[in-house]
Formats: sequence, structure tokens, C-alpha cells
Amino acid sequence: MHIVQIAQSVPHHFPLLSRAESAIISVQEVINLHNKTKRLLALALAIAVILCAAPLAAAEGARYHDWKQYDPRWASVVLASKTMKQVGCLATTVAMLAVRAGLRGENGFDPGVFAADMKKAGGFTADDDLIWEALPKAVPGLTAQTPWESLSGTRAEKTAQLKGYLDKGYQVAVAVRNGGHWVALRSVAGGKAVMMDPGSAATDLFGAYPAAGITRVALLRTENPQQAAPSATQPKEDPTMEESILSFLKDLGNLFLAIFQYIAAMGK
Repeated sequence: MHIVQIAQSVPHHFPLLSRAESAIISVQEVINLHNKTKRLLALALAIAVILCAAPLAAAEGARYHDWKQYDPRWASVVLASKTMKQVGCLATTVAMLAVRAGLRGENGFDPGVFAADMKKAGGFTADDDLIWEALPKAVPGLTAQTPWESLSGTRAEKTAQLKGYLDKGYQVAVAVRNGGHWVALRSVAGGKAVMMDPGSAATDLFGAYPAAGITRVALLRTENPQQAAPSATQPKEDPTMEESILSFLKDLGNLFLAIFQYIAAMGK
């Protein structure tokens, strides 16, 4: 009998050997699949770490629309007799609007710097109220067109009024809680007024504060408002911290889903 014929007859005469060989092959396939899975999971983890860099970097230094009056970097800055943490909502609001208008950048400027510049310009009363006439000295090109413009009507009517101010190129500071707190208007789109609140993480103006207590605004004008102010209906500003984190988590979930689907397909 030739050697080839002997080799071909082995599975027939020794079935246990054939089954053992098949078992070894099956085990090897499992090991290979396991190794591939480990490599893919390691790759997914590496990608996740890289993706984490963006939201973590944003948390390290908040964008201007996330500035808060209680930020420890400037919370203890004194206006006249009280600190930014205590009464700095309007100062923080105006600082955000200065950046929104394009008159100041985020590098080297923040609410603490603005408060210090206003203080040098004699921009606060003894009661810590902001003196609007001193504003151009702290932020050249930014003036108060009218510090007390009334808002009236229903929520929808007030929203439309706010949109009208943005369409005219104004930077808008909104008094809420019947004048007890100030926020900056970021945009108005789809009937929703989006704010930058120095006192909370909320962004929906009328969702966070009752419309009945929103009765006045301060309108700020830039030297070239139509050029400086972003579009009121189609804002192109960077996403907020909350939006960045939610987007990151969504992308991360899609990444792991794709990896597990690929692993499942390999195992079939």
C-alpha cells in the first residue's frame, strides 16, 4: 500500500484520532477568535481614551458660554464690597457677551479680568451695581444702547421680541427672577430662547425661569454689530459642555456597538 493510501485510510481505521484532530482545530479557532477579540477591545479602549481628551480638555478650561460666576478662578474677586460669587451674575453675563460679540477672545480674558478692568474704570457703584457708562473703557467697542428695555406679553411674544433684538445686532443681557439675576442670550431658534446662565447649567431660558419674571433686558451695541454678532436663527457657536459630553457618549456607544457586531460576525 502506498503512503498516500495509508494516510487516507487513517481516519477510517482510527476514528478517535480524526475526532481528536477536529477538536484541536476547534480549540485553535476559539483561541484565535479570543486573541482577535482582545486586540479589538484593546483598540476600542485606546480610541475611547483618545476621544475622552476633547470633553476632558473642555472641562479643564470651560468655554465662554459655560462661564459661571462661582468659578474658583474668579469667585473671590471683589467688585466694590461683595465678590463675584455673591453678586457677579451681571459681570459674568457681560463678559460672555463681549466674547460672543467678537470684541474679546477667550485667551487672556474671563469674568475675573472683566471685573478687574471695570473696577479700574470706576465701573461699579458702592452697592456693586454695574455702571454702564464705564463699559467702553473695559471693553472698547461695547456700549450699552439701553440698559432697561422692557419685555411684555406672553412667553411667545417675549421670545419673538428677544429674537428681534438679536436680528438687529444687539448683544442681550436678560434680567430674570424680576431682576434678581442676569443671564446672557445666546440664540433664538424654533421658538426657543437659548441662554448662557452664569448661575446654572441650564440653557433653556423660559424652561428654567418663569416668563412672568422676565420683564427687562439690557441691550449692548458693538461698533459693527451686524458683523460681530452671530446669526440669531442659525448660531454657529461651539457646543456647550453638556452637548459635547452627550455627543462623545453617543460616539463611544456607536464605536463599541460596531466592534461587538464585528466580533459576532467573526464567530459565525
